[in-house]
Amino acid sequence: MPLLSSLVLLIPYTNNLSTANYGALAIYISFALLVQILMNYAIDAYLSVHYYDYQDDDNKLKHFLSSVFGILLSLGGVFILVISLVGYLIFPIIFKGNEISFFPYGLMSIITAFFNAWFRTYVNIQVFGEKPIKYFLFGLFNFLVTIAISIYLINLYPYTLIGPMWGRLISGVLIFLLTFSFGLKEFGLKFDYKLLPSISAYATPVLIFSLLTWVLAYINNYILSGIMTVGDVGIYDFALKCTLGIEYAGLGIAGAFNPRIYKNWKSKGELVSESHEENRYYHVFSAVNILIISTTIFIVPYLIRLFVNNEQYYESLAYLPLLCAAFVFKSLHTIYLNPIMYFKRTNLLPTILVVTAVVQIISGIVLINLFGIWGAVWSYFLVRPIQVLLLRYKAKAFFRFSFNPIKIFWVPMFYVVGVIVLCSTNLTEFEINAAQLAFAIILILFAYKNEIKALPGMFKNV
Repeated sequence: MPLLSSLVLLIPYTNNLSTANYGALAIYISFALLVQILMNYAIDAYLSVHYYDYQDDDNKLKHFLSSVFGILLSLGGVFILVISLVGYLIFPIIFKGNEISFFPYGLMSIITAFFNAWFRTYVNIQVFGEKPIKYFLFGLFNFLVTIAISIYLINLYPYTLIGPMWGRLISGVLIFLLTFSFGLKEFGLKFDYKLLPSISAYATPVLIFSLLTWVLAYINNYILSGIMTVGDVGIYDFALKCTLGIEYAGLGIAGAFNPRIYKNWKSKGELVSESHEENRYYHVFSAVNILIISTTIFIVPYLIRLFVNNEQYYESLAYLPLLCAAFVFKSLHTIYLNPIMYFKRTNLLPTILVVTAVVQIISGIVLINLFGIWGAVWSYFLVRPIQVLLLRYKAKAFFRFSFNPIKIFWVPMFYVVGVIVLCSTNLTEFEINAAQLAFAIILILFAYKNEIKALPGMFKNV
């Protein structure tokens, strides 16, 4: 639902906001996500493990949940006060111009973050309690009220942030009131802080992980706003939003294939290396990933010109091929991440994220100073292979990989190099996009002939 609402609102946002307005909105939304991570304090992750310790006793479960929500409410109140004070002090330092100010939209972002943190935790309890219909209905309600209020207000107050910001805040109030009333009826609210040490011990590492993930996703927006302009943030962020389909398609493919891979590993007992069986899935992942990337690069410019009337955003299209090509490393990322997840070596991930976050920040500052938006794009691109290399280094310490290097490494690399070369030429946008699609299809037909034949059966089995 969050992805769907982002995509649906992208059209009214771009048609009713300047790139500067949109860049400011991207800053406020990412700030709200940061605050939401802090306010949630990874309590939903804590619940995902400890919920089942109490599920056999309704009274203990209700007391547990009411205590957790009391703690969440208390943390939210404390964070609203603290972050409001800190935000009031540091916003003028971080954002020198007048485009980004703490009042009113920075404060609204904090309050919206609290409502969303509460909502996210409550709806996740529906998953743990095996109530998928209720989970879906709450998500649908959030989606509909956010879309309806935001579109109504943005058409009422075009070329201002009133619609997007008030739309998010009002929908946040509504979902909070809804889930708060349901929570009170189901398990009540107790301000019992005995669980706080247990939550802190478990959730703090997860919180750090989430914060580092946020840095990788959003820090370039803040560097751009400090070195360039908020309008440049809008152009860069819009280009990134156009890659969301690739991101979630990759997650969907991995979500379909990984259970089969893990099941295959489980059947072998002691496992130290890959086999032909899971490599077939990885080969298909690599081929489909390249096809999705190349198709996105070719089709998205037509869709943008069809639905987006504001020509300011067309500048984003120049950066789309390289941003999309960065996802070519997704298949290798999945290959090296899977053993870490399967063998529960997740303690290795924070180190990898710290290194990549530092690289992201340093490369972002240096490259944006030198090349502007292109610097942000290259910073985003370069961090992906570095993350893959770090995952490989950690995973090879306890697992032996035996995949086909041509299908997994060389073909994707040839495609990436082809995209980079094409982007550096004087060819038109259409010529670049058509040439990379043709190149991708040739590579796939040449390298993945066997996988193409087996593809229908593999997806049917999945």
